[in-house]
Amino acid sequence: MRDMKKRRYLFAFIIAAALFFIGFFFGFLIDLKRVDYFDQLNSAQELNIRSLQLQYELLKGDVVNNSCGAFQFLFNKYITELENNRERLDSYSKQSEVKTENFDTLKRQYVLSQINFWAIARNFKKACPGSSDMVTVLYFFSNNKVCPTCDNQATILNYYKSTLEDNLLIFSFDDQFSQTEPLISMLEGIYDVKSYPTLVINNKVYPDLIGKENLSNILCSEYQSNETRTEICT
Repeated sequence: MRDMKKRRYLFAFIIAAALFFIGFFFGFLIDLKRVDYFDQLNSAQELNIRSLQLQYELLKGDVVNNSCGAFQFLFNKYITELENNRERLDSYSKQSEVKTENFDTLKRQYVLSQINFWAIARNFKKACPGSSDMVTVLYFFSNNKVCPTCDNQATILNYYKSTLEDNLLIFSFDDQFSQTEPLISMLEGIYDVKSYPTLVINNKVYPDLIGKENLSNILCSEYQSNETRTEICT
C-alpha cells in the first residue's frame, strides 16, 4: 500500500516537473522570438536615424533645395515608429519571465535612439526655423518610491502630446536605468537634474511636478505659430 502511494506521489511529481519545464521552454522560445523581432525593429530604426542624419547634412549644405517639408514628413513618420516600438517593448518586457537581460539591452537601444532623434530634432529646428514649430521635452523620472508624482506628470504630458501631436516631442529617461545606460547620467549632469520629475523644455530646466495649467503656459510661450498656440493657450 505504501509503495503504491509512493509511486503515485512520484508520478505526480514527474508530471508537475514536466509541465513546469514545458512551460519554461515555451516561454523561453517566445522570448527569443520577441527579442529577434525587436532586433529587426532596432536595425530598421538605426537605418532611419542614419537616413535622417544624411538628409540633414544635405539640407545644411544646401545640396537639396526646399527639402525642409520632406525632411519633417520623414522625421514625424520615424518618431511615430519609435513611440510604437516603445509601447511594444514595455508590453513585452512586463510579460517576460526569462531572458530579461535581453530586454534590458533592447531598452538601452531604445534610449540611444531617443537621444539620436532628440539631437536630430534640435538640428532640424536650426536648419529649417520657418518650417517647424516643434517643442522638445526631456522627461526625467524615477520609480514611485523615489518619485510619487511622476505618474501624474506623465499623465499631463500624455494629454498635451495627444493635443499637439507631432508639434510636441517627448523623450523619457528613467533614472533607474541610468546605471545601465550612462548617457542618461550624462544628460542629468548637463541639465543638473537633482529631483524627479524634471522637464527640460527647449533646453530650459523645470524641476519638480508641473501642473496642467502651468505646463500649458510654458508650452504656449515656446510656440511661434498662432495655429499651434490656439490649441493650448488660454
